[in-house]
Amino acid sequence: MSETRPRVLVVDDDPLSRRILEQVLVSAGYAVDSAADGQEALARIRAHRPDVVVTDWQMPVMDGLTLCRILKGTDETRFTHVVMLSARGETEAKVTGLETGADDYLVKPIEPLELQARVKVGLRLQRALLELATKNEILEKLALTDPLTGLANRRAFQEALEAEVSRVGRHGRPASLLFLDLDHFKRVNDDHGHAVGDEVLAGFAQVLKRGCRRGDLAARLGGEEFAVLLPTTGRLPAALVAERIRRATQAHPLGRTVQAAVTVSVGISSTENPPGPVDAAGLLGHADAALYRAKTEGRNRVASG
Repeated sequence: MSETRPRVLVVDDDPLSRRILEQVLVSAGYAVDSAADGQEALARIRAHRPDVVVTDWQMPVMDGLTLCRILKGTDETRFTHVVMLSARGETEAKVTGLETGADDYLVKPIEPLELQARVKVGLRLQRALLELATKNEILEKLALTDPLTGLANRRAFQEALEAEVSRVGRHGRPASLLFLDLDHFKRVNDDHGHAVGDEVLAGFAQVLKRGCRRGDLAARLGGEEFAVLLPTTGRLPAALVAERIRRATQAHPLGRTVQAAVTVSVGISSTENPPGPVDAAGLLGHADAALYRAKTEGRNRVASG
């Protein structure tokens, strides 16, 4: 929606009809632009995104139905409210216009007050749709985010891993995976309480974010278990990222209320050098086995699977 006056685009090939429609809408307080056909309208829509498009059905070059299909089939313009105008008042014509994606249909000649009312209702509906889309986007983000750490959750990580494995199969580029587990984390909860334990987990998440590179995906899988997906990354660069995270964790006590010294064990899995698994289950299994070895060999270390 525009921050100032709502923008309305009038599309009609008849100059007199176009001028009358403009005057009706300007008198209602809207910022009005106009075009003589659908093709010209698309250019104006790309330049100055209108909130509502009032378009005639029958026009040369590109008619109103085609314009409507394009607008409703494009992500950037699908919420634009479209009012279709036509001299055809039969039910079949109205149904065709609405099924094409038009949000409203008015039969010519147009009553000025009715047009103003329909545009006003359209703006209200559009505002509600945009608010709903924003809320859905927020909900989707929450569904993919761990609430304590702000990292991706297990679901988001699994989806990203499957997508990356698919790209590895198509393009042959490497990918690597880190499994990370905070050492003796139960002691933190036992000695200081779960509130401090949560602070430590949140602090470690910040260490992960700083240690990761652009394009890497850090996730909390649950409890004190974390993972990092490293797209287009071979075994050696993955080991460097893992060691950087391990050193940073050891060097800085975590937590706000209580500064708790913790360390982390890391297992690495890669599709590269020597050839490793190229499926999600295989990468996960190798990373888990490598993490187990890091734990059994003394913790606070990086092991490769």
